[in-house]
Amino acid sequence: MPITSIRIHNFRNLAEAELAPCKSGLNIICGANGSGKTSLLESIYYLGLGRSFRTSSPLRLIRQTTEQFSIFSQLVSDSRDIPVGVERDVGGNTRLRVAETDVASIAELAACLPVQLINSQSHHLFESGPVYRRKFIDWGLFYHIPGFFTCWRQYERVLKQRNSVLRERRPKNELQPWTDELVHYGLMLDAYRLQYVLDLVPLVAEIAQELLEDQNVEDNLPIGGQLEFEYHSGWEKGADFAAILADAFAEEMQNKHTLYGPHRADLSITIKGVPVKHFLSRGQQKLLICAMMIAQGKLLQQHANKGLIYLVDDLPAELDLPSRQKLVSLLCRQQTQVFITTIEYESIYELVNHHPDVSMKVFHVEHGNVCSRNSML
Repeated sequence: MPITSIRIHNFRNLAEAELAPCKSGLNIICGANGSGKTSLLESIYYLGLGRSFRTSSPLRLIRQTTEQFSIFSQLVSDSRDIPVGVERDVGGNTRLRVAETDVASIAELAACLPVQLINSQSHHLFESGPVYRRKFIDWGLFYHIPGFFTCWRQYERVLKQRNSVLRERRPKNELQPWTDELVHYGLMLDAYRLQYVLDLVPLVAEIAQELLEDQNVEDNLPIGGQLEFEYHSGWEKGADFAAILADAFAEEMQNKHTLYGPHRADLSITIKGVPVKHFLSRGQQKLLICAMMIAQGKLLQQHANKGLIYLVDDLPAELDLPSRQKLVSLLCRQQTQVFITTIEYESIYELVNHHPDVSMKVFHVEHGNVCSRNSML
């Protein structure tokens, strides 16, 4: 569902902003550092996920000396306009609306607007803990499998209750009902994740081969062809989950929490058995992360006929000119909506010379004000 219009009020340093982006193609947001470029991306991200990628404190999102922020947009789906909006005030009250109806769940908001962010923090996918890789998989499954979110929510509920029993060191017979439920939802969740990884990996390999085709390792073989992906369930491979939990009762009572299950799952990404975070440069990591996110967009289009909106904050960072050319070329071919921030829009113009049919709009941000440069190619 591409955005056809968006209106922002008192979000960060954006007092009033309104823009009509192109539905399929590049929307370039240019301006000096601190002008509000990233805040504009952040508002779209918040509209799609109900949270910020820059702060965990919603109060910081409300422009100083004001009482609330609001973001409203028009999405288009099957030639039908769908209004979507979010408001939040300094008292913590939040209002979410989809199709002119109040909704209670952020999940209902997120279902309308699939967005993925590529920025300077994206390297956490490789360099930080398993939670980032689980979130990456689960983001895709949220749109891929209708029953996934219910299963995931039930697993989290049961895990919380089971951990409570373990912390209080209650008898084993009180733990068993929660263990049975944990196994039931855990096996479902594990099967969903495993199948999603199996579906996604071939697309990642194909895209990575293109983005990293001239990036070689010691033996002069392309990086894209040497990537290895392995999904780890959160317990010993091939073992019975229920039996693992039964055997671990004493250990879990001592540790006071559940030691095995999908909440400990991980996705290892290696080259020659070495994690990519130790093998690739920061720029190469960024290209691989882009390949993984674009693969998610392709899979989403194939299975759900939905377009993924890409938010790219500071495209040139960590990428040389040939890498930027390849990435922009690939994004242009996705026939989806892309928002890119940059200091000078001419640097992006130069990258789309070979794509004359791609629509492009440029928006200039200065001191929190947004205006169109009226530059549709």
